[in-house]
Amino acid sequence: MSIVNSKNVNKDSYSLSDYENWGFTYLENQDYEQALKCFQKIAELEPNNPKNFINLGYVYEKMDMLDSAKKSYEKALEVKNDYLEAIIKIGHILELQGDYHNAVEQYAKAIEISPQSVEPRFCLAALYDRHDMYDEAAEEYENIIEINPKDTKALHNLGRIYFQDGNYAKALKSFQNVLRIEPENTNAWNDLGSVYEITNNYIQAISTYRKALKINPLHEDTNYNLANAYFSLFLSNPNIVKIEDIVERLQLVLSQNPNNRKVWELLNKINVSSSA
Repeated sequence: MSIVNSKNVNKDSYSLSDYENWGFTYLENQDYEQALKCFQKIAELEPNNPKNFINLGYVYEKMDMLDSAKKSYEKALEVKNDYLEAIIKIGHILELQGDYHNAVEQYAKAIEISPQSVEPRFCLAALYDRHDMYDEAAEEYENIIEINPKDTKALHNLGRIYFQDGNYAKALKSFQNVLRIEPENTNAWNDLGSVYEITNNYIQAISTYRKALKINPLHEDTNYNLANAYFSLFLSNPNIVKIEDIVERLQLVLSQNPNNRKVWELLNKINVSSSA
């Protein structure tokens, strides 16, 4: 499909679907000015179309015009006062603007309207998670899992909260549940390995990290974690681990990210232990 000439966007000979298709095409091509004109034209022709105000708000978001985006989402609510997507998007804008209290209220409003919807609960849980309100976040992730036991994002994030709280048995179960559903999930394998490592089960940790690296050999965190687990094993039994292999793996990580602070710290520990 060809994109309408920008000089002709305001002609009246086109249908609403033409403007919508062109608007999305402009969006895909990151031509936000022309996308905005298309969705504005739809608003002129069909002022009571709540979905168009969502599209218009999204364009404003891409243009970093957050106040205009929020106003567009509010217009969608004026047309349809229980429009779940608009309520959630207003919450998102409020988050971006640093108004976390009102963002929470928006997500709570969305949950009240649609208690079985996962999206507003996940938005609320993620907000709590980002601001270290782990008990509140865990409660929402648990609510999501109750609605959908196969929601791997909620299972994974809940596992990380359990891990941070030192509840390693529950963290282990959460990551294992993720992997039953998504056996190719590198991050879950990595985090499962971290549970084994922190409980001093280095052999199992190493085996688990290796499973992660079979899926993604360049996974930065896993390569570091594997090297760290090997070093811990080296300190207790230097005869079964070659320090050169650990250093080589750390150099691989540095080739991807020369500023990885944890790698430099581990290399320093290795140098100290080697010179002792």
